[in-house]
Amino acid sequence: MGHTPAMLVDSILCAAILLLLLLAWYAGFSHYNRRRARRALHWIDCAFSGHGAIAGVQWRSPARLLAPMVLHPNSCFRQAIVRLVLQPRQAPAKWLVSRLRGGDEEVTFEADLETAPAFTLEMHHQRWLGRMRRRLPSDRKDWRFRHLMPLVITTRREWQREISAMMAALQSARGCDFVNVNFRPSSPHFSATFSLSTLARHAGSGAELFNVL
Repeated sequence: MGHTPAMLVDSILCAAILLLLLLAWYAGFSHYNRRRARRALHWIDCAFSGHGAIAGVQWRSPARLLAPMVLHPNSCFRQAIVRLVLQPRQAPAKWLVSRLRGGDEEVTFEADLETAPAFTLEMHHQRWLGRMRRRLPSDRKDWRFRHLMPLVITTRREWQREISAMMAALQSARGCDFVNVNFRPSSPHFSATFSLSTLARHAGSGAELFNVL
Protein backbone atom coordinates (compact mmCIF):
# COMPACT_ATOMS: atom_id res chain seq x y z
CA MET A 1 0.00 0.00 0.00
CA GLY A 2 2.98 2.33 0.61
CA HIS A 3 3.86 2.36 -3.07
CA THR A 4 0.37 3.29 -4.27
CA PRO A 5 0.89 7.12 -4.25
CA ALA A 6 4.19 6.75 -6.15
CA MET A 7 2.59 4.47 -8.71
CA LEU A 8 -0.26 6.96 -9.12
CA VAL A 9 2.20 9.82 -9.70
CA ASP A 10 4.09 7.73 -12.27
CA SER A 11 0.86 6.92 -14.07
CA ILE A 12 -0.14 10.59 -14.17
CA LEU A 13 3.31 11.56 -15.47
CA CYS A 14 3.17 8.89 -18.17
CA ALA A 15 -0.30 10.01 -19.21
CA ALA A 16 0.82 13.66 -19.29
CA ILE A 17 3.89 12.82 -21.39
CA LEU A 18 1.78 10.75 -23.79
CA LEU A 19 -0.74 13.60 -24.08
CA LEU A 20 2.04 16.12 -24.78
CA LEU A 21 3.50 13.83 -27.43
CA LEU A 22 0.12 13.45 -29.11
CA LEU A 23 -0.45 17.22 -29.01
CA ALA A 24 3.01 17.82 -30.47
CA TRP A 25 2.34 15.22 -33.18
CA TYR A 26 -1.03 16.81 -33.99
CA ALA A 27 0.36 20.34 -34.12
CA GLY A 28 3.45 19.38 -36.10
CA PHE A 29 1.69 17.38 -38.80
CA SER A 30 -1.21 19.86 -39.01
CA HIS A 31 1.39 22.51 -39.80
CA TYR A 32 3.04 20.16 -42.32
CA ASN A 33 -0.31 19.56 -44.05
CA ARG A 34 -0.92 23.31 -44.27
CA ARG A 35 2.46 23.83 -45.92
CA ARG A 36 1.74 20.96 -48.30
CA ALA A 37 -1.69 22.43 -49.06
CA ARG A 38 -0.16 25.85 -49.87
CA ARG A 39 2.20 24.14 -52.29
CA ALA A 40 -0.72 22.23 -53.86
CA LEU A 41 -2.73 25.45 -54.25
CA HIS A 42 0.27 27.02 -55.97
CA TRP A 43 0.36 24.06 -58.37
CA ILE A 44 -3.37 24.56 -59.05
CA ASP A 45 -2.79 28.23 -59.86
CA CYS A 46 -0.03 27.17 -62.27
CA ALA A 47 -2.24 24.51 -63.86
CA PHE A 48 -5.03 27.07 -64.40
CA SER A 49 -2.65 29.85 -65.45
CA GLY A 50 -4.43 32.44 -67.59
CA HIS A 51 -7.83 30.81 -67.05
CA GLY A 52 -8.50 31.35 -63.36
CA ALA A 53 -7.15 31.49 -59.83
CA ILE A 54 -7.87 30.41 -56.27
CA ALA A 55 -10.22 32.89 -54.57
CA GLY A 56 -9.99 31.62 -50.98
CA VAL A 57 -9.43 28.64 -48.73
CA GLN A 58 -11.90 26.97 -46.38
CA TRP A 59 -10.38 24.32 -44.11
CA ARG A 60 -12.85 21.54 -43.27
CA SER A 61 -10.31 19.56 -41.21
CA PRO A 62 -6.51 19.47 -40.84
CA ALA A 63 -6.41 17.19 -43.89
CA ARG A 64 -9.27 18.55 -46.03
CA LEU A 65 -9.91 21.93 -47.62
CA LEU A 66 -12.22 23.56 -50.12
CA ALA A 67 -10.99 26.35 -52.40
CA PRO A 68 -13.45 28.39 -54.52
CA MET A 69 -12.06 29.52 -57.87
CA VAL A 70 -12.59 32.58 -60.05
CA LEU A 71 -12.43 31.56 -63.71
CA HIS A 72 -12.28 33.61 -66.89
CA PRO A 73 -15.78 34.72 -68.06
CA ASN A 74 -15.26 32.88 -71.36
CA SER A 75 -14.76 29.58 -69.54
CA CYS A 76 -17.41 26.89 -69.92
CA PHE A 77 -17.26 26.29 -66.14
CA ARG A 78 -19.39 28.09 -63.55
CA GLN A 79 -19.07 28.17 -59.73
CA ALA A 80 -15.88 26.14 -59.77
CA ILE A 81 -14.29 24.81 -56.59
CA VAL A 82 -11.32 22.60 -55.80
CA ARG A 83 -11.37 20.01 -53.02
CA LEU A 84 -8.05 18.84 -51.63
CA VAL A 85 -7.75 15.68 -49.52
CA LEU A 86 -4.40 15.07 -47.83
CA GLN A 87 -3.20 12.17 -45.74
CA PRO A 88 -4.56 12.50 -42.15
CA ARG A 89 -1.04 12.75 -40.74
CA GLN A 90 -2.23 14.61 -37.65
CA ALA A 91 -4.09 11.48 -36.45
CA PRO A 92 -1.66 8.52 -36.17
CA ALA A 93 -4.34 5.81 -36.20
CA LYS A 94 -6.19 7.26 -39.21
CA TRP A 95 -2.91 7.80 -41.05
CA LEU A 96 -1.89 4.18 -40.46
CA VAL A 97 -5.25 2.89 -41.71
CA SER A 98 -5.05 5.15 -44.77
CA ARG A 99 -1.55 3.91 -45.58
CA LEU A 100 -2.57 0.27 -45.17
CA ARG A 101 -5.52 0.80 -47.52
CA GLY A 102 -3.31 2.49 -50.09
CA GLY A 103 -5.03 5.85 -49.71
CA ASP A 104 -3.73 8.63 -51.94
CA GLU A 105 -3.79 12.41 -51.67
CA GLU A 106 -6.33 13.66 -54.21
CA VAL A 107 -7.57 16.83 -55.86
CA THR A 108 -11.15 17.13 -57.10
CA PHE A 109 -12.26 19.88 -59.48
CA GLU A 110 -16.02 20.55 -59.41
CA ALA A 111 -18.03 23.01 -61.47
CA ASP A 112 -21.37 23.65 -63.11
CA LEU A 113 -21.57 23.76 -66.90
CA GLU A 114 -23.31 26.31 -69.11
CA THR A 115 -25.93 23.66 -69.87
CA ALA A 116 -26.70 20.84 -67.46
CA PRO A 117 -26.15 17.34 -68.91
CA ALA A 118 -29.29 15.35 -69.59
CA PHE A 119 -27.65 12.17 -68.29
CA THR A 120 -25.56 10.80 -65.44
CA LEU A 121 -22.18 9.40 -66.39
CA GLU A 122 -19.45 8.05 -64.10
CA MET A 123 -16.05 7.14 -65.51
CA HIS A 124 -13.42 5.39 -63.39
CA HIS A 125 -9.80 4.82 -64.30
CA GLN A 126 -8.53 1.41 -63.24
CA ARG A 127 -5.14 -0.22 -63.65
CA TRP A 128 -4.27 -3.87 -63.26
CA LEU A 129 -0.83 -5.44 -63.12
CA GLY A 130 -0.21 -8.91 -64.49
CA ARG A 131 3.07 -10.74 -64.09
CA MET A 132 4.58 -12.96 -66.73
CA ARG A 133 7.64 -13.53 -64.53
CA ARG A 134 8.22 -13.80 -60.83
CA ARG A 135 10.51 -10.81 -60.82
CA LEU A 136 9.73 -7.63 -62.68
CA PRO A 137 12.53 -5.37 -63.96
CA SER A 138 13.14 -2.49 -61.56
CA ASP A 139 13.29 -0.02 -64.46
CA ARG A 140 9.78 0.80 -65.69
CA LYS A 141 11.18 1.43 -69.17
CA ASP A 142 11.42 -2.34 -69.53
CA TRP A 143 7.77 -2.84 -68.59
CA ARG A 144 5.19 -3.54 -71.29
CA PHE A 145 1.89 -1.67 -71.11
CA ARG A 146 -1.27 -2.35 -73.06
CA HIS A 147 -4.17 0.09 -73.33
CA LEU A 148 -7.57 -1.58 -73.35
CA MET A 149 -10.86 -0.31 -74.68
CA PRO A 150 -13.31 1.12 -72.10
CA LEU A 151 -15.75 -1.20 -70.37
CA VAL A 152 -19.18 0.45 -70.39
CA ILE A 153 -22.09 -0.50 -68.13
CA THR A 154 -25.23 1.41 -69.07
CA THR A 155 -28.96 1.44 -68.39
CA ARG A 156 -29.70 3.14 -71.73
CA ARG A 157 -30.64 1.23 -74.85
CA GLU A 158 -29.33 3.97 -77.14
CA TRP A 159 -26.10 5.95 -76.97
CA GLN A 160 -26.17 9.71 -76.96
CA ARG A 161 -23.66 11.48 -79.18
CA GLU A 162 -22.39 13.54 -76.23
CA ILE A 163 -21.51 10.40 -74.26
CA SER A 164 -19.46 9.01 -77.16
CA ALA A 165 -17.58 12.31 -77.45
CA MET A 166 -16.84 12.35 -73.72
CA MET A 167 -15.57 8.77 -73.77
CA ALA A 168 -13.26 9.66 -76.67
CA ALA A 169 -12.01 12.72 -74.78
CA LEU A 170 -11.27 10.62 -71.72
CA GLN A 171 -9.33 8.17 -73.89
CA SER A 172 -7.14 11.01 -75.16
CA ALA A 173 -6.56 12.29 -71.60
CA ARG A 174 -4.96 9.11 -70.24
CA GLY A 175 -1.74 10.99 -69.51
CA CYS A 176 -3.47 13.06 -66.83
CA ASP A 177 -4.30 9.94 -64.81
CA PHE A 178 -7.80 10.95 -63.76
CA VAL A 179 -9.10 8.72 -60.98
CA ASN A 180 -12.71 9.39 -61.96
CA VAL A 181 -14.78 11.83 -64.01
CA ASN A 182 -18.48 12.46 -63.38
CA PHE A 183 -21.28 14.23 -65.25
CA ARG A 184 -24.72 14.71 -63.70
CA PRO A 185 -27.86 16.82 -64.24
CA SER A 186 -27.69 18.26 -60.70
CA SER A 187 -25.06 20.65 -59.36
CA PRO A 188 -22.12 20.23 -59.64
CA HIS A 189 -22.61 19.11 -63.24
CA PHE A 190 -18.98 18.08 -63.69
CA SER A 191 -16.26 16.75 -61.41
CA ALA A 192 -12.83 15.25 -62.04
CA THR A 193 -10.54 13.68 -59.45
CA PHE A 194 -6.81 13.13 -59.86
CA SER A 195 -3.91 12.43 -57.53
CA LEU A 196 -1.79 15.19 -56.03
CA SER A 197 1.28 13.67 -57.67
CA THR A 198 -0.39 14.12 -61.08
CA LEU A 199 -0.99 17.79 -60.27
CA ALA A 200 2.67 18.20 -59.30
CA ARG A 201 3.77 16.71 -62.63
CA HIS A 202 1.63 19.17 -64.60
CA ALA A 203 2.47 22.23 -62.50
CA GLY A 204 5.25 23.30 -64.85
CA SER A 205 3.33 22.70 -68.08
CA GLY A 206 1.20 25.85 -68.00
CA ALA A 207 -2.53 25.39 -68.51
CA GLU A 208 -2.27 21.88 -69.99
CA LEU A 209 -4.35 20.33 -67.20
CA PHE A 210 -7.06 22.99 -67.57
CA ASN A 211 -7.18 22.43 -71.33
CA VAL A 212 -7.67 18.70 -70.75
CA LEU A 213 -10.53 19.46 -68.35
